[in-house]
Amino acid sequence: MAHFITSPTPFTYPLIQNIYDVVPRPHTQDVPATVGVSSAPNSLRLVRNIGGPSPTFPTHPYLFTIPGSSKSEAEEFVKAMTATIRWNFQRGAPTPPDKLVKSHGSGRRPEAFFKLEYQCPSSGYCKGNPDSRKKNHKSARCGCKARFSVTHHIQSNTLRVSWHWQHNHDLNTHRQMVITRPPVIVDQWIKDRVDSGLAWKEIYDLTQVDDVLDLRSSTVKPEAHGVTYDRVRYLIQTRRTIPSQLNRDPLQSLSIWHSDLIARNWNTHVNIFDSANFIFAFQSPWQRKMLVEHGRGMLMLDATHNSVNNCFLSDGRKVSLYTFLIRDPIVGKGLPIAWAFTASAAE
Repeated sequence: MAHFITSPTPFTYPLIQNIYDVVPRPHTQDVPATVGVSSAPNSLRLVRNIGGPSPTFPTHPYLFTIPGSSKSEAEEFVKAMTATIRWNFQRGAPTPPDKLVKSHGSGRRPEAFFKLEYQCPSSGYCKGNPDSRKKNHKSARCGCKARFSVTHHIQSNTLRVSWHWQHNHDLNTHRQMVITRPPVIVDQWIKDRVDSGLAWKEIYDLTQVDDVLDLRSSTVKPEAHGVTYDRVRYLIQTRRTIPSQLNRDPLQSLSIWHSDLIARNWNTHVNIFDSANFIFAFQSPWQRKMLVEHGRGMLMLDATHNSVNNCFLSDGRKVSLYTFLIRDPIVGKGLPIAWAFTASAAE
């Protein structure tokens, strides 16, 4: 358990030329492939060295200045800090311009152009739901007060760091590794695999690298534990999306979609102009097949008004969605066989 040290600190910010004189180096390392051992080029070959000492400084909080004077340089420092601990972003709003130019009147003048604030991922406490299926989940939150901030000081035009570095829990242990989020480099590896189109099974197999798993010891742990089914499933659902608006102009976007649908052998009927005759109707090859095979008995039309952000036509005209349906031969319900967006609200 970390021991607390509280020392009086003079209000000075000495310049640290090399941030890695104070920022810990990443604990996660890449393991090169062993000669003669076959391994997929996109497999996860990352391990973490655990059990090392936590950073300590002569004062708390530790105050210092880092090179640079821009927000991008401040974010580079934050990136270095988050390589070892996934600090939680708290706030980072810049000072409003009207307060920066204010030269008279009462009130305290702003001291910074911006301030980026981060907290330890173990800050606060977990309030679990007793009825949740995750009620036995071990939370990383234990009320830790560790935090840091990066401020662009106006008077000196420098980046000042205030680091409350004392944690109330042990860092870089196997337990902490299990209950906290994986490092950024591991999470980015998962995102890259998801973006390449791989599913959970393929991604999991890429984490099971024998020569990397054989390195397990009391001080070395493979990062494969951070690749979980829930995380992969979430990324698949949120990242595998196709932007629906292909151009900022809705009519231009629909024209691009029309060309794409034609290339995919869809049926279309369009009049993509800003007029009362606007229409964009489309039908997939599968819907066309269903209509031919099962659509001889009954054809239904469902009109839905105000279904989308549809006020892109002039004179306040709105777009309505019409759905053409036939009777589903399996379940007996309506089966959509075509859609149409039109400028007409008539049913």
